Amino acid sequence: MRTWCERMTERVHVASSSAGRANSVDALGRRLRRKFILVAMGAVTVVLTLIIAGINVVNYSHVCKMADARLDYILAGKDGIDWGDEPKGDPANGKDAGDGQAGVRIGHFEGMTAESPFDTRYFTVTIDAGQVADVNTARIAAVGAKRAASIAAKLHSKGWVSGFSGNYRYTTDVQDDETTYVFVDCSRELASFYSFLSASVAISCIGWLAVLAIVAGASGAVIRPIVESYSKQKRFITDASHEIKTPLAVIDAANEVQEIESGESEWTQSIHEQVARLTALTERLVFLARMDEGSAGFTMAAIDLSEAVDKAAAPFESVAVSRGKRLSMSIASGVRAHADAAAVAQVVELLLDNATRYASEGSVIELSLRAVSRGAGKGAAELVVANAVDELPEGDLDRLFDRFYRADVSRSSKMGGSGVGLSVVRAIAEAHGGSVTVSGHDHQITFTVRF
Repeated sequence: MRTWCERMTERVHVASSSAGRANSVDALGRRLRRKFILVAMGAVTVVLTLIIAGINVVNYSHVCKMADARLDYILAGKDGIDWGDEPKGDPANGKDAGDGQAGVRIGHFEGMTAESPFDTRYFTVTIDAGQVADVNTARIAAVGAKRAASIAAKLHSKGWVSGFSGNYRYTTDVQDDETTYVFVDCSRELASFYSFLSASVAISCIGWLAVLAIVAGASGAVIRPIVESYSKQKRFITDASHEIKTPLAVIDAANEVQEIESGESEWTQSIHEQVARLTALTERLVFLARMDEGSAGFTMAAIDLSEAVDKAAAPFESVAVSRGKRLSMSIASGVRAHADAAAVAQVVELLLDNATRYASEGSVIELSLRAVSRGAGKGAAELVVANAVDELPEGDLDRLFDRFYRADVSRSSKMGGSGVGLSVVRAIAEAHGGSVTVSGHDHQITFTVRF
């Protein structure tokens, strides 16, 4: 019978594990909610920005178009029309302003009406041979002759022929050495445009905040099924891994007894290999689950990385030979890093195990370690494992780091791959603040780990 202390210790362990899983699930839920909100609001922001920008660009274009129509109208009649005395028609003959000469002229310009000549405020400046020759401010009160001449002279010196100068839309008419600048007052139109712009931006911001409130409120319900599925999956992996260890140990022990009684055979050897394979798989799954929970338990310290890599890689020289390959190592001496020695060894073992399994028959597996610079005086260590392959995996090579992903299922099954080892490599590298990348070219695949 177990003692009271043993039972309480087990209960505390189970409770702490459950608490760890709950905290991990809660953290995952928060991360997913943040990502969901960021993605949703990013999309809303892009859509609202495009709508508001489109509407206001169209509105601004309309303002410019109407101003240009007035400028063209003024230029069309600047030589022969008295703008202060437009023909108004003959009421006795049943004609109104739209039937007279002015109406005919106005009809040639888009957006112009019979009232346009009377509500248009404009001034003109003529520059001859670089000098102001004439200024006409009779149709505007806000601009004097001196200011009008100054504005036109400044534009002329810069070579600008059309556009906006403050609230005035302008264009030019060039004849020989004489340049006439025509300015139309667009104060009212621009004020209306800016008012609409401000109102549309304000309404968009209010709408954005309203959508944010809705998305934030609904995000919990949206991601809840994902979080629950993840929680069940992780709980299953952890619990199943622990439950599998016991029967595996029993099978291995029974197999050893069978070997003692009947001697070793290819069947008992196969059992040993499969038990080892399943044991390694369960350990990696438990490790990944602990990494997800943030409880991997790394002991970080300043270590001699060169020594750790060399020690972990040495046994694979014979492994490579047994699998018809050869391992070549180039390890720089004195490379140090702040890392967990056991975790570094696990990275080396997983990469070399992967390489010795899938490298081309008779090829050379190259392992190298060197110190590199991160910039700003910061150092880093770079571990590279490269090998030839018969055929590079199709698609995105980064998928090799996904859990349970195998590029060639049939070949992976034959070689004993599980699709978990490289996931462990990435998890360890990222936990050390580093990274792992993969590249492929000309039947050569290269894994690069930075610590």
